[in-house]
Amino acid sequence: MENLTPGEIWTTILAIASAFVLLSNAAEKVAKAIRAAKAPNEKQDERITALELWKESVDRKLGNDNERLSIIEAGDRCIQHALLALLDHGIDGNNIKQMEEAKKELQDHLINR
Repeated sequence: MENLTPGEIWTTILAIASAFVLLSNAAEKVAKAIRAAKAPNEKQDERITALELWKESVDRKLGNDNERLSIIEAGDRCIQHALLALLDHGIDGNNIKQMEEAKKELQDHLINR
């Protein structure tokens, strides 16, 4: 090693630099292959997250709709009771107590909804 010429030194430096570039390119290719392998999972995770958010939104809306339908059904029952009381009273004229109960039920429903 005592008799190294400048050409041999440059050759050694170039060999080391070439090895470094080669290893760097190889590492970049490996990293690119790993990213490509993980890409479908990332897309799938994004889709699942979006679907979970959408499901929560739909569940909340369905809950609101169910509550509103329950209120409407209760109102329909009150109206049907009142109509039945009117029909009974119109037929025989004796169901004043039933009409008063239907009136109170309808008032309660209209006030409390």
